[in-house]
Amino acid sequence: MAPSRTSPQAELRARLMGVATRMLEEDGPDALQARKLTAEVGTSTQAIYTLFGGMPGLLEAMVADGFVRWGRYVAATPETDDPVADHFAKGWALCDWALAFPHLYRLMMGLTGGDLRMHPGLEMTMAGTMAGFPEGRAAREVLMRSVDRIRASGRIQPVDSVVLAGQFLTMTHGYVLLEVAGAFGPGDLGLQVLGSLVINLMVGLGDSRDDAERSVLAAASARAESPRPVPGGGVDSLLGPA
Repeated sequence: MAPSRTSPQAELRARLMGVATRMLEEDGPDALQARKLTAEVGTSTQAIYTLFGGMPGLLEAMVADGFVRWGRYVAATPETDDPVADHFAKGWALCDWALAFPHLYRLMMGLTGGDLRMHPGLEMTMAGTMAGFPEGRAAREVLMRSVDRIRASGRIQPVDSVVLAGQFLTMTHGYVLLEVAGAFGPGDLGLQVLGSLVINLMVGLGDSRDDAERSVLAAASARAESPRPVPGGGVDSLLGPA
């Protein structure tokens, strides 16, 4: 069987998204201008309208692609016989990816103002889905599977999975935004705060403090041994072909 070939349109679409993501991370949201983007790729602005329906469509495609890569990065975290430690490790992976691509993360979460605010159809809801698009739902399922493993472990009291996922996501999301803003300063204060938060949350949910602390230490050890994206770099390697 002959190897499949990517069509010229698909190749151009991927190039536009890749360059747009790099420009977003290197120079911020103001850098995402149709003429500047297409000039760097070597095509006309008409390509953006043909392939994406315009700049809003390109941004939506970047958001969807971001959720795919984010979900895959988190899902690649190795699992052990301690689902709580595994969940913490996945949470740290989530944070590490977001901190490596802070502008894309903000776009994905609808936190970029002006012309880069994403469409309502991409908003996350606590009703059970990343509203209306499969890439968001797939990323959500990575989180929900991890949460369900914690519930099945018997270490916490019965709780609704969506509510539990929302608690963890709220905590990690808050940490990411404060870390991006430089609120914790240099060093590992932010990670210390996050670690104490997850311990306190687990204890509040019914886990023993000793068990929660052991799981956090196990997750921290696993994180120390795993390669991580570097904030402000590595865009090409981590945002290559999906």
